[in-house]
Amino acid sequence: MDNPIDDLLAVLSLDEHSNSTFTGPGSGHGEFGLFGGHQLAQAVIAAYRSVDTERRLNSLHAFFLRGGDGNQSVTYEVENIRDGRAFCQRRVNGIQNDKQIFDLTASFHTPESGSGEINPAWPQGVQPPESLPTFEECMEEVGPIFGEEWSEGARPVEYRIEHAPWAPNGPSEQGGINFWFRARQSLPDDPKTHAAILAYMSDDCVADTLLVPYGRTWGTEGTMLVSLDHSMWFHSDARVDDWIYVEQWPVAASGARGLAQARMWQNEQLVVSVAQEALTRF
Repeated sequence: MDNPIDDLLAVLSLDEHSNSTFTGPGSGHGEFGLFGGHQLAQAVIAAYRSVDTERRLNSLHAFFLRGGDGNQSVTYEVENIRDGRAFCQRRVNGIQNDKQIFDLTASFHTPESGSGEINPAWPQGVQPPESLPTFEECMEEVGPIFGEEWSEGARPVEYRIEHAPWAPNGPSEQGGINFWFRARQSLPDDPKTHAAILAYMSDDCVADTLLVPYGRTWGTEGTMLVSLDHSMWFHSDARVDDWIYVEQWPVAASGARGLAQARMWQNEQLVVSVAQEALTRF
């Protein structure tokens, strides 16, 4: 049986051209356009390949400018904004059909020790992944609520769903979607690959929480949910071939725009913080 993580790793294998330009494959799926996490992950790889090997991604800020085509490749142009002793920054433009569809700015830090350390408390009452249903099991119960392609297609990682409107436990007390994930096989000790998959997964369903109060999903007829911008802060290294717990919740919404946030945890330590604004129309 093929392992779907191999398809995701193929997505992250970019062809390099001259002048800090890279080309990444499309998703091969056109039903819902090009997934935002796909663009985030490829842009992270492109940016990482333009910096020294000791650098580590500490933040990214992205704008989704136009809808992408999942059946076409994406060209990524990397601009060197600055190379400092401790930090460096890169800007990545994603292009299809000679039009910019995506813009990302990434900051990298040379690891160092610091005198200050703050560790937020691990959420109470989190259920272990082994006791929770998989995404596939949830979809078997509720049907293809996200369309057949997304609901029934192979998932790139193993999911265990703790809270969701379409899971047995329902949404979290915050009205959110919480889950565990990990790759189904061991991955190389390559920081850019783990960071890219974290970026990919960060866009999986964070904006979906904005529809939870209304009993909708982005697959509900008459519903539009489109990512506008996306930010991530990487607090420490994490491995995506070990369990990562993701908690997500809606923050505010008005004027057809909503803000959602997420946190990613590993071994009860906060490793990534996420914020995303989305267009919501229904």
